[in-house]
Amino acid sequence: MKNQSEKLKEFITFLAMAFLMLLPITTEAQSGTDGFFTSSANETYNDRNLPNSFLNASNQTFGDNSEAPAGDGLLVMLAAGAVYTLTRRHRRYGTCIVALILMAGLTQCRKNTTVIDTVGKKMIDITINVGNGSRIDVNTMTGAVSFEKNDCLFIVSNGEYKGYVKHDGTNFTGSIEEPTEDKPMYIYYLGNKRYQDLAVGSRRCSVNISDQTGKLPVISCGMTDVYSSSTTTYDVYLKNKCALVKFNVTTSSDQPTCLFGFNNEMIIDFENNIFMPDTIGEMVIKLKAGNGERWAILLPNSESMAEGADGTAFSKDYQYIGKRPAVNALNNNDFVTTAYDVTVNTTSTGNTSFDNKKFSVSATKQVEFAPGNVQHVQEGRGWVWKFADHQYDVLHNENEQRYEGAYDRDRFGWGTGNNPDLASCCNKDYPYSLDGTDPFVDWGANFTTDPDHGAWHTPKCIEWKYLLFVRPATTLNGVNNARYARARVNGVNGLILFPDIYHHPDGVALPLSISINYTNNNHNGNYTDNDYNVADWTEMEEAGAVFLPTTGQRIYKNSALGFYDVDESGHYWSQCDLGDEEHACNLFYSSYRPYVFDKNDKYKGYAVRLVRE
Repeated sequence: MKNQSEKLKEFITFLAMAFLMLLPITTEAQSGTDGFFTSSANETYNDRNLPNSFLNASNQTFGDNSEAPAGDGLLVMLAAGAVYTLTRRHRRYGTCIVALILMAGLTQCRKNTTVIDTVGKKMIDITINVGNGSRIDVNTMTGAVSFEKNDCLFIVSNGEYKGYVKHDGTNFTGSIEEPTEDKPMYIYYLGNKRYQDLAVGSRRCSVNISDQTGKLPVISCGMTDVYSSSTTTYDVYLKNKCALVKFNVTTSSDQPTCLFGFNNEMIIDFENNIFMPDTIGEMVIKLKAGNGERWAILLPNSESMAEGADGTAFSKDYQYIGKRPAVNALNNNDFVTTAYDVTVNTTSTGNTSFDNKKFSVSATKQVEFAPGNVQHVQEGRGWVWKFADHQYDVLHNENEQRYEGAYDRDRFGWGTGNNPDLASCCNKDYPYSLDGTDPFVDWGANFTTDPDHGAWHTPKCIEWKYLLFVRPATTLNGVNNARYARARVNGVNGLILFPDIYHHPDGVALPLSISINYTNNNHNGNYTDNDYNVADWTEMEEAGAVFLPTTGQRIYKNSALGFYDVDESGHYWSQCDLGDEEHACNLFYSSYRPYVFDKNDKYKGYAVRLVRE
């Protein structure tokens, strides 16, 4: 039991600490010119990059690759130890209480300090106080960067996401799971990532930076010293994992300008703190509408990009097109101030003169799809190549198809148009595009060529991407450029593709808007969003719609070949291996979103849907 003298000393200590915290303290975290951006004075961005995190924080300036400058985040409250001593006495109530005093290292900003008492359940409450809390517009002439309401910092410890702190208009505050003792904390700013899309305990996440018509989605990360329940002050220096690039846009459109061919998604591996640009998405960056200087956040690219073809730059409504400029290789933190010129003023014919019921796979090429997936089956005493009788047909003899031998098949290893029964688990047993002795054999070579059309062939990797993520298409149920939707047809799950020009049949329910062009940002749905019977589908098919049924995949798992996810996902080959001896490109979709993968094992058994011009 404490005596009165001890209690009085403790109370005086607490008052002294509180008095120190209320004193005005000014620190200069960085010089006045070391912000993120430089630009002409006529364009200002409200950027959300965060130059702060736990306690004393500073943020790397684009183009400045030096380590954290000496003196950044200078304030360390020695009195915090008294606060910790006082608060942790309540642990007998079963709570885990840690008070963290958090300071922000903004450019020439007054820093105040706030102590937040925490509640139990092995959570800690944390606050980042940023003075007056007002947003600082990011003008590239000065480089000043601050925050605005609802921005988030994501906090990771020992490879697991622990929670976020959110800007409330004045401070960053929030409750997170207590970090792992003796492990550093990683602090992430993830552009436009929504905290609702990341579950506590996650070990990886992805960030899409496609839409840059408003705020620039900067991605950065920093690491603190190891966490200790007895330590209340930490420093962090956030480093940029992207580049800032200037474009000069000339366009005849009042719509945003889109550039095709840039990676627009970053995958972050929390366990290893690895940042991996993803190449399976739509690969489109959307710039702010109008003419003049436009800035973009681009992900690193180790190789220069050549100038794109016609249509690789386009207005959002695809009424005008142009060419994506050649762009040099990009590294993390590059600051490219010499503008790349983009001209988008050629009138597009994509929505007017192209054939009805066809699908654009580039700005200059349209195709029609085969009426069903490729099959190699026994008919009578012989074996024949054929298209499935219906677009929704899938052979369900998977227990046979997993083995080599003469079986009915509609899923194949890559490039096996001349050897459909090959089911080896070794990637090197399959064709290789750079090997003249064993080249890719397209399944289309087994089908008769109509003199009025081109030969049947498997789509290229880039054609799948253009088809799904770039081409202009009809507005459907309020969704512009409706290219695809998840659905169920005759009880079979799958992906509906809509032609460039599509008139939905009267009397047939419109696809739900949330299911059209669905991505991981609107994934709260499933294939039964749109459930069509045979009569409905017959009318939609006559209007030009194509259905790719779920097929699953034949893979080696649990020491044997087998089929998995047959009713959940679709896997369709492309004709490209991009010069890789063991991997090839394919389309993948689930009810969550579609992808086009640049690498997948050639031995895997995937479906094939052919096209022709």
